[in-house]
Amino acid sequence: MQADVATLIVAGLVLAAILVAISVVDFRRMIIPDGLNLALAAGGLGFQLIAQRDNAAMQVLIAALTLAVFWALRRGHFLLTGRIGLGLGDVKMLAAAALWISPLLLPLLLFIASAAALLFIGGQVVAAGPAAARTRVPFGPFIALGLGCAWAFEHFVGLNLGML
Repeated sequence: MQADVATLIVAGLVLAAILVAISVVDFRRMIIPDGLNLALAAGGLGFQLIAQRDNAAMQVLIAALTLAVFWALRRGHFLLTGRIGLGLGDVKMLAAAALWISPLLLPLLLFIASAAALLFIGGQVVAAGPAAARTRVPFGPFIALGLGCAWAFEHFVGLNLGML
């Protein structure tokens, strides 16, 4: 069952508002508050229950698996390097994001987020010099960009093309 246009518009506005809030807070404070991640997860679950009730249980399972995979990746990086490479808020955000999109689009989300972050850091290096490559950069805004693009692709392009 596909969501109707009104549901997609409301869901898109809710998603956009939460993603903007996460991006602003993460850029300013280098942290994604649990409350915003919870809002993202609740919004995604609510969207699934309204728009695609039959898939809701699977989306929750995928979100839990996403949380486990990215927590393990975070932990493994720390054990290998002694540094935190992926913040816990980012891990939680990726799990919450998995509630909003098809599991097939998680690689697209990650590609967009990673590419945008690399372009941002590259721009900083060009503007400020090589030392800028070693500065901490919040990843939440880039996850937000990836999620927004993947969600829009799924609901406004992918389904219309019969791709998902």
